Amino acid sequence: MVFCYDSYHFFIFHFSDVYYLTPIPASESLNHNMTQCGHQEHDFIDDDRTLNSHATMRIACLLPSATDICVALGLSDSIVGVTHECDIRSVLESQSQPNYENGSNKVQILTSSGFNDGNKHSQAEIDARVKTESKILNASAESINSLYPICKEAFHAARPTIVLTQDLCSVCAPCPKDVNNMLREVGRGMDDDEEVVVYSLDPHSLMDVADTFVAVAKICGVPHRGQILKDEFVSNLNALRDIVTKERNNDENIKQKKILLFEWLDPPYDGGHWIPDMIEIVGCQVAKAGDKLGSKKSKQFTWDDVYASDPDVVLVACCGFDLERNKKDATLASSKLRPMRAAQNGRVYVCNGDLNFARPGPKLLGGAAAIARCAFDGDRDVVRALEGLNFMKSTSFEWERVPIELLKNGTVCDIEDIADMKDFDAAHKAACDNGKMTYTDPDSGYEVFTELAHKRRGKCCGSGCRHCPFNHKNVKDKASKIKQPAFLYEGEGRGALKKTLHAADNVKILFFSGGKDSYLAIRALYRKYYQNDKSFALILLTTFDSVSRTIAHQEVHINNVIKQATHLNLPLIGVPMHRGSSEPYVERIRRAVNLVSEGLNCMHKISSLCFGDLHLEHIRSWRESEVSKLGFELEYPIWKLPYVDLVLDLEKSGADIVVSASTEIGVQVGDVFDNFLSQRAEKLGMDGFGEN
Repeated sequence: MVFCYDSYHFFIFHFSDVYYLTPIPASESLNHNMTQCGHQEHDFIDDDRTLNSHATMRIACLLPSATDICVALGLSDSIVGVTHECDIRSVLESQSQPNYENGSNKVQILTSSGFNDGNKHSQAEIDARVKTESKILNASAESINSLYPICKEAFHAARPTIVLTQDLCSVCAPCPKDVNNMLREVGRGMDDDEEVVVYSLDPHSLMDVADTFVAVAKICGVPHRGQILKDEFVSNLNALRDIVTKERNNDENIKQKKILLFEWLDPPYDGGHWIPDMIEIVGCQVAKAGDKLGSKKSKQFTWDDVYASDPDVVLVACCGFDLERNKKDATLASSKLRPMRAAQNGRVYVCNGDLNFARPGPKLLGGAAAIARCAFDGDRDVVRALEGLNFMKSTSFEWERVPIELLKNGTVCDIEDIADMKDFDAAHKAACDNGKMTYTDPDSGYEVFTELAHKRRGKCCGSGCRHCPFNHKNVKDKASKIKQPAFLYEGEGRGALKKTLHAADNVKILFFSGGKDSYLAIRALYRKYYQNDKSFALILLTTFDSVSRTIAHQEVHINNVIKQATHLNLPLIGVPMHRGSSEPYVERIRRAVNLVSEGLNCMHKISSLCFGDLHLEHIRSWRESEVSKLGFELEYPIWKLPYVDLVLDLEKSGADIVVSASTEIGVQVGDVFDNFLSQRAEKLGMDGFGEN
């Protein structure tokens, strides 16, 4: 017979048959109009329309989420069987009276594990076993039990009238076919006229999960309870979302976090089905690994895929494992986790995957709370607001940060603290030639991302990586972090650099050290070109040591040069020079010049490379020999000008010129450079302009 009940169809058969039912989601998105409410004990008012009387209803839960849903619906008294993985204590503690008969528990344990002791098996061993069983199951025309088979004697003793099972994974838990076979086997020993309803839970999204609350409640004759549970679940999720949105709107420094959740580590799988929804509902972005873009199914990928996804935060919440097991496995996988930027920033966390992520039921709220708490760990205002939510005090969720000492022991990503003292350029080139995502730094032993890995990511991560191909676009503190040529100052106002370059037809790049010679060269160039050519534009280029961040020979920090460029309102390119790189100087400069040509969309608009050289022939000769290979005219605007004219020009400018480095006794660091100091230096046998 068939009963039509609202939007669901319930197919009721005798023991020789079984029906399958998958809920139809009532909505594709969360209801954003729900009001906030915390977890509370409900005084349920049952709907008069019922399919089962409470006196005769006997529920068998063949997966933990079904048990959680039934307990939350207030149906503990009707539960007669659970799995070996269910929280049986929550069932017994929520029953109206002790459910014991003659000293033995009436709630039967209906399944057993196919593993002798799952905690003694590695993730790789478990994965191999599951894949083997799946192949056997898919190849067989007959029904084969899952790794967690139904116990015939216990099932017969339970005599269920409602069986809640699943159809997501035919290996990891009993499926409808397993239940149908069991009903055929034990049917003759049970009441022949007793009906059994088998309902298959098959949620694929967070909203599907919420809809199962209503569907299970309808099957059990308490539809009103299901709607209340769903509304509270959705309302609390929306409260999490609204808190994060509010705090981010109040503080622009609170950025959206990119989250990678490991559903498995060996081999790596990311979280699928409802997990992406959980990440997005708390205002975060899902880190896409491999070719998983657009898919919400959990998928195996490689560690190179993991590194390329470059998440801000990593959560280890492996399926079926509690907090301690995930902590243990994260420790074992530390060598794989270490190269990740998140690991180096101390943003790897372990969670209770079994409690809060693997069970598509009410406890997913705790998982969403854990994601939010880990994602915004360190953002005090967000954490304070999250902890102020009413339901957070009564929602069970577990998380813990993996100690940074564990993850940084012996290796590092390619962030600023790598002191590149040995040649790494050759190692990097070899890795790229072989399509590798990382290589081992020859000096430190750290694993470093290659340029290929960054290109695969598709954008600058903001960390100042050694081989960033995106000009460190998203790095905030460029002076301290950049490892590749990048603009350190783009001009006054938003879009100033773009406007400057687009309006220019005569662009010159001046090699700028921050010293007086460079300053005089700027003045000479403007006198020569700007008055007669309004399309003239000048870009400053400064090379500096990548470790000390100072300019060679000047002993001036790059921060001071940025201040000079800002005062002059001239765009400045910073070019960090690596001590441990065999990359030729000219190739390094080529990278920097390309930044300008890319902005111009035309290389020929760069008319010359300019230098503030005065009279040192060997330096000019080297430039003519090597730098000229870049294909640009070389210009020396103050070459062999008389010192007296240069000193007068400095005095005319009104700028204060201070000695920043000296090897001579008669001239001290901090002395003001003027005509008097120049003459005194000459009397002491020095070059009046400090050139020798």
